[in-house]
Amino acid sequence: MNRLTEHQLRYLLLQKELTKQVSPEVSLATALAGAFKTMIQQGELVAGQCLPASRVLAASMLLSRGTIESCYSSLEAEGYVSREVGRGSFISQRQQPLLGLMSEREVRSSGRVTLSRRSSQHAKSEPNNVFQYRAFSPGTPETRNFPIHTWVDLYQQTIKEEGLYATNGNNLQGNIHLREAICDYLLSERGVKAQANQLLIVSSTQQSLSLCAQVLADADDSIFIENPGYPGAIRAFLAAQLKLVPIAVDDQGICVDEIIRSQANARFLYVTPSNQYPTGYALSLERRLALIEAARNREMWIIEDDYDSEFHYKGIATASLQGLDPYQRTIYLGTFSKTLFPDLHVSYMVLPLSLINPMIAARANTDSQTSGITQRTLAKFIMQGHYREHVLTMKKIYSFRAELIINEIKKQCSSKVQVIKPNCGLQILCLVESKKIEQYVTHRAEQYNLTLKGLSEFCTQEIALSGWLMGFAALDPMEIANNIKAFSHLLTLCLDEMDSSASCQ
Repeated sequence: MNRLTEHQLRYLLLQKELTKQVSPEVSLATALAGAFKTMIQQGELVAGQCLPASRVLAASMLLSRGTIESCYSSLEAEGYVSREVGRGSFISQRQQPLLGLMSEREVRSSGRVTLSRRSSQHAKSEPNNVFQYRAFSPGTPETRNFPIHTWVDLYQQTIKEEGLYATNGNNLQGNIHLREAICDYLLSERGVKAQANQLLIVSSTQQSLSLCAQVLADADDSIFIENPGYPGAIRAFLAAQLKLVPIAVDDQGICVDEIIRSQANARFLYVTPSNQYPTGYALSLERRLALIEAARNREMWIIEDDYDSEFHYKGIATASLQGLDPYQRTIYLGTFSKTLFPDLHVSYMVLPLSLINPMIAARANTDSQTSGITQRTLAKFIMQGHYREHVLTMKKIYSFRAELIINEIKKQCSSKVQVIKPNCGLQILCLVESKKIEQYVTHRAEQYNLTLKGLSEFCTQEIALSGWLMGFAALDPMEIANNIKAFSHLLTLCLDEMDSSASCQ
């Protein structure tokens, strides 16, 4: 690989513009070298990866070749890059630990480390600190259609107008202009009823979930959660040492009758009503109203994760729980990572009035706020209509791709699987007849450079369904056809191997 990904190039371009506008005394070569070092240290660029030729990168960034050569030379001098005449520039395999850091062996021999009980829950999730995108990764949006030039223009405009003072108008809740813009959008599109002072800007939905776990419940308290459900929520609540009470899901969403009958004294319920994760079913209006009454009667909070309701493909989207709830017991979660691009790191919570101060206080104890320049840029992007226009454009693209992947699966996989057509969202559910097939195929998927998330990964209690959640949004038509062909080949191979193994027993 001798090219940068789209978001890596975008990061370099933003560093270039930021340096020119805010720190003109710093040379572009130095700023770009710093950006490269950050990507290397964070695992964005890996050892052995070939960087673009200086002439090619210079042309992509509208810079002189001399600037890129100076950047590469600086990286080579510090040991981050090795350069070979006739071959190119490569990310080095650093043999020595960075100054001041002990080696892994020294750390192991430095004594026993005692961690908290919560830490054991974090360790169970075994997070991978380097994300590798493969076809069918769920929740991954298409970024090639993002209006990057419009975004960069607004970003530059923000810096020119406000410079390092772009944080003016911010507080721990987030930039006031952004909160007002989100309120206006949510009221018109999702029926969410809130004032700007009810919004809290955070860096991710995961942070929202962690805050809810901290503020709404104590260790060993019970909570209701969908089964199957969102693994990120399961991890966040287990890390907070909460007891999960699984509630079944059917084709009308979460089974509210189970909640009403339950003997558990749950502090809150986490639910994805507009597009149940991972089944894709929508919670019916009748159940929404019943759930709101159940929450009131139980004095229980509802956490409504409306993660990708913007991309609704058929009919009229059902109103949000928050907009239907007259009792102020619903916390509404939203994110821009699915609608714009993942690296934006801007999400939000719409809070009942009684929870505003407790949530802000909890947020203050974890971090301060998301980038003020990013928030101000996003506010302009929304208020000038670019956000709505982009969502409408992507809705048409995703709707077409959803139909395409379903047709390709039916054509190439025949009767081996059953596809659940989604009402909205960035992924589909593909079902098979047994968990044995699900697990066998999942285990082999990486060999075909595919990501297949088995339904078992989403369950806190065993369910009858087996299959995979397959993301399609980031794949163009040709990529969909080619990767479904690979999936079909993998599925056929695994089924043949399983049949052969069974016949030998």
